[in-house]
Amino acid sequence: MTDRREFLSRSASALGTIAVLPAAAAPFAEQLRRETTLAAWLDAALPTRGVTTALTATDEPFWARVRQAYALAPNVLNLDNGWTNPTPRAAVDVLVRGARALEALPAEYLPRTWETVSDTTVRQGLAEAMRVPATEIALVRNATEALNTVLLGLPLRAGDEVVCSTHDYYATLDALEQRRARDGIVLRLLQPPAPAPSLDALAELYEAAIGPRTKLVLLTHPSNRTGQLLPVRRIADAAHRVGAEVVVDGAQSLGLLEAPVTALGCDYYGASGHKWLGLPVGLGMLWMRPEHTGKVWPLLPPGASAKGMQRFEWVGTSPEYVNPAALPALAVHRSLGAARKAERLRYLATYWRRQMSGALPDAQFSSSADPAMSLGLCTVAIPGLDPHTLQKELRVRYNIVVQAFTDAPAEGGRRAGVRGLRVSPNVYTTPAELEHFVTAVVRTARGTKR
Repeated sequence: MTDRREFLSRSASALGTIAVLPAAAAPFAEQLRRETTLAAWLDAALPTRGVTTALTATDEPFWARVRQAYALAPNVLNLDNGWTNPTPRAAVDVLVRGARALEALPAEYLPRTWETVSDTTVRQGLAEAMRVPATEIALVRNATEALNTVLLGLPLRAGDEVVCSTHDYYATLDALEQRRARDGIVLRLLQPPAPAPSLDALAELYEAAIGPRTKLVLLTHPSNRTGQLLPVRRIADAAHRVGAEVVVDGAQSLGLLEAPVTALGCDYYGASGHKWLGLPVGLGMLWMRPEHTGKVWPLLPPGASAKGMQRFEWVGTSPEYVNPAALPALAVHRSLGAARKAERLRYLATYWRRQMSGALPDAQFSSSADPAMSLGLCTVAIPGLDPHTLQKELRVRYNIVVQAFTDAPAEGGRRAGVRGLRVSPNVYTTPAELEHFVTAVVRTARGTKR
């Protein structure tokens, strides 16, 4: 049995004179510029403006131009971008062309695309977004696969403690509960306050839970349920002092933070491309410190020749056409920049929260209004209103899409302690649209309470 890279390399070599994909021979930066006109416009427009990210955040004509690059559902206000970001129209075009090419001759398209695009250009683009060496990441399908590779594959024995939180993503907690049932590990499940009073308070909560039996700490940065950022580096330092390792769920921060993954001080990091990087669904990234690659068991056994991060990429035959479609989306991300996107989302979050607080003073927010405490995603509860009922009302009457959370116990009896509507605009969402959302919530609340 050979690993994915070896198999595909041999297959590609056997193709002989068959041409590679047209874009594959181009240098990385040149290829990305050519893939989408929006990225070219951004590259030309932003330097001449000479403005800071804070000023760009309020430039509605600029964001309106960005919006034109997306084929969005008409007459629907999507405020659930924290689940999946739409990908640019140029990426959809590449996706469709690639699907047709694959299905026309998969035996040749699959190995050719992996060797000439996925394993080279796409890998380099993702590594650039994470600011890590390309050899230190594995291309997987999503953040759940990336994180569960570590949570299920890290050697842990009965009695070993894992510190985690009720605000961690449900799929990672499901994985840890499986380890508890299978291996007898101990879960120290923390209940963070929502909203948290400060980053120091969150750090102290984790520091108090980390002890001599702690082997792993799971940190979600930020929480998909509350939008709360964690002081990851401080908690990671505390874990390392007792010999524990740290895995970070970066699904909600990759694409919005400029600092390299290594600045977090973690040992493992997983994220999806389909959130704030804006890539098509089906591409995720796993990073780990090189000294750890040999001890983590892959989810699926790779070939014996697989080395380093190659060990975590084997999944059998997969829709390889997804990967080239990431290139136009990466071009847009590169041109906008993580800091500019984060600043825009924080501006929008502040805007609708102020509107909501003014209209409904009893509205309860899951995260602090301090911009340093979140990245724009926030959950709001309206006393007296069931979140799922409100979610349905907004969709049916107002064509507004949001996420709804209740605090019903999950498997294992865990409760997150957070309920309400999760609101996550995109960078091109307008203040007028957010006013429409607030008005719809207010009308529903007042109608219910009459």
